[in-house]
Amino acid sequence: MAAQLVVALLALTSLGAASELDCKELVKPLVLDSHSPIYGKWVLHVGSWDQPGLKSDLATVKSSWVELSPSSDHGVITLYWADRLQEDRCLQGTANATMSGMTSHTTFNINGHTSYHEGKYYETCADCLLSEDTTLLPDGETKGRYLFLFTRTGNLEPSELETFKNQAECLKFLPEYYYGGTDLCEDDRETAKPAENTENAETTEPTTQ
Repeated sequence: MAAQLVVALLALTSLGAASELDCKELVKPLVLDSHSPIYGKWVLHVGSWDQPGLKSDLATVKSSWVELSPSSDHGVITLYWADRLQEDRCLQGTANATMSGMTSHTTFNINGHTSYHEGKYYETCADCLLSEDTTLLPDGETKGRYLFLFTRTGNLEPSELETFKNQAECLKFLPEYYYGGTDLCEDDRETAKPAENTENAETTEPTTQ
């Protein structure tokens, strides 16, 4: 009987060890350089947070996308963002992110309010972008952290969502999640182009001989 008890305890121990997350494998920093795969347009699929009070900020957003592109300045990335709010109003704008190793520093100015963010990127699924965003107060204190998973299309496989949840657990985020929608804001830069072209056409008169 004693031998059977020992075997049972060993089996339970092995099961517990197998269920523990391998955070070293799950959370690998993504090195940011000139060949970084983070460039392009990304749609927010899911997010989490580490402080209960941060949930209300995300609750105001119906959908969100960002576009990252290199700039002429070494170590600086241009970030264009667009958020559709719950009242069906769109906010969008441009910010510059200063990159250093595996960290980015971004300042957003939205409706006269300035916020400071420190970002970290981690390895994730193909056509995905995993970003940890730390919001900083003007005095340098930390307000809290978000973990965002963006995809090229806004879609995500169930297995990839499970991986995200495990990564969030490894990074000490709360087991609560925000899911972004697919009703995205139009790009103001694109909608402005036809108007500009029409205006140029109207002001250009044909020459006569």
